[in-house]
Amino acid sequence: MQNAVAFSNNDVITIAWSYDRKPEGCMGFALYRIEEQKETPLPSHAVFPGNKIEPGQTTAEFPIQKFYWKDVYARPIAESTGRRKFSYKIVPLQGEPGALTPMKTLPHLITNEVTIGPEVGPGLSAYFNRGLISTQRVSRAFKGKPVKGELLTQIADQNSVLRASLSGDMVEALTNFLARANDGGTIYAALYELSDEQLITSLTGLAAKLKIVLSNSGADDEEPGDSTDDNQKGPTPRERVRATAAVEWNRMMPKGHIGHNKFLVYEDRNKHPVAVLFGSTNWTATGLCAQTNNTVVIDDAALAKRYIEYWNALAADTKAAGDDSKSLQGAKLRSSGAKGKSLQLTDGTRLDSWFSPNTPHQRSSSPKNEAQPPDMKVVKDLIDQAKHAILFLAFNPGTPSIANWSADALRANKELFVRGCVTNKGTAEGFFYELKGTTPPKKQKGDKTPPKEDPRVIGAEAFDGSVIPEGWQKEILAAGFAIIHDKILVIDPFSDKCVVVTGSHNLGHRASYNNDENLAIIQGNKKLAVAYATHVLDVYDHFSWRFNVKRLGKAGADQSLSVKPDDWMDKYFDAAGNIKTAQLKFWMQATSPDHPSAPGAGRKAKVAAAGPGRR
Repeated sequence: MQNAVAFSNNDVITIAWSYDRKPEGCMGFALYRIEEQKETPLPSHAVFPGNKIEPGQTTAEFPIQKFYWKDVYARPIAESTGRRKFSYKIVPLQGEPGALTPMKTLPHLITNEVTIGPEVGPGLSAYFNRGLISTQRVSRAFKGKPVKGELLTQIADQNSVLRASLSGDMVEALTNFLARANDGGTIYAALYELSDEQLITSLTGLAAKLKIVLSNSGADDEEPGDSTDDNQKGPTPRERVRATAAVEWNRMMPKGHIGHNKFLVYEDRNKHPVAVLFGSTNWTATGLCAQTNNTVVIDDAALAKRYIEYWNALAADTKAAGDDSKSLQGAKLRSSGAKGKSLQLTDGTRLDSWFSPNTPHQRSSSPKNEAQPPDMKVVKDLIDQAKHAILFLAFNPGTPSIANWSADALRANKELFVRGCVTNKGTAEGFFYELKGTTPPKKQKGDKTPPKEDPRVIGAEAFDGSVIPEGWQKEILAAGFAIIHDKILVIDPFSDKCVVVTGSHNLGHRASYNNDENLAIIQGNKKLAVAYATHVLDVYDHFSWRFNVKRLGKAGADQSLSVKPDDWMDKYFDAAGNIKTAQLKFWMQATSPDHPSAPGAGRKAKVAAAGPGRR
């Protein structure tokens, strides 16, 4: 059976394919994007030995020696043409470098058609930015010498091409939601950080249509802010909002706590809650452009009402504390947060909504035997029930967290496909030792031993040292504290029981005990789950290659194409010709009748007529 399938979200399209046997003699694949019957070969990023990587090279001459690939160029094409629907043609090639021809013994495959865009259900949209700055396109923008200060200047400039590229659709997602109030009604906002000029202007432009709880970072090492009020020239964002908003609460947290929400609620002119926006995106230039983030918009009255109730609880708690920051997060707020609520959205999707803090007291300095917070108990139980896959992105969830629980699940079920990427390498090390069932050794002062990492869960890396692939330029890893800033968990995305966990919550005990947070657990929406899985593995793959190269040295940095078929196919097939690569098996689940998915459930790929694969 031949299978080819495409998956998409608003930012990237992933294509995966396989045959019913090992494609003997195959030198790789030419991959074509099909747009309104026009076939365009995708760019190539690797060449045969003796060739140089040059602009304009395509997979028709320098083929893909893999069975899955990403099209990162579809979104810019959609923006420029307005056409958002694409399918893909996979053409196996044979012969010698420089003289490749389509194979006659294997058919060409055509995937299902996918749409590049945020829509994942009635009244439900998911947005992902392209906030990876450890890339060659960013390095080229700075002529191979990226500097943090220059990068920050460019991404703060509303007219910057780099800002537009890195932020993706995120700015429009936030500002378009605010614009709903232009026809009347009110925006309720609860924000952690606010320093981006374009977003500040959009907020202050609402004037009396805005009610806002604006918090700060009182954190020590969990999630320090990337920007602060005191580095602003002239009136601070806080002062500017105070001068225009109908209601403004300064929620100034003490050390060890963060007012970490980033949500909006739209209430119409008749005071009916209509829609809510939430996710991981801080309202800063770095949040938009220099770290990975996601935002969800849901048009649902019951969910919007629940978020307004939480907003009112935050405002009441702030008022009751007065000027005493240590009196924030009082008993009333904590007890209300401990009551999760299950809702059914318009399309039948189940959403469990949680708010923090939701424990009777803040976290102890000795949390060894602490009770599991109610929201994290639900998350851990869902991880324990995973049948096929656990995928996640996180900044620094602390311990215990989704990293520890995913390791426990993998120990219990070695067939699970587990992949994660984090900013804080201590989190990856926690996964490593939990997987082994041991405790990490106590670090001695001055010990610079690199953290232990299992390649399935890794910390973000860049080509910022001595090991850089030939023809590549030095990269910058971070422009602030965060690199991975998503707080995402995806479980069994191709299953009817798929789960997406997202929001502002850092997905560990600490956030439930100490922070203002919101968390959504969304079950049964396969289109949403596939969109999130596509994002997670896009980010994971980006850093995974850098992780491997830095450990293998120059040998790992060699990205030349193989001149013999078996030299590259042995990575994907065992001696019997069966697929052995975990990620290819994962993507191919979507084509199995046992794992129906939204993009192309239980279907054979279309088989194209043999030909040169180009027009």
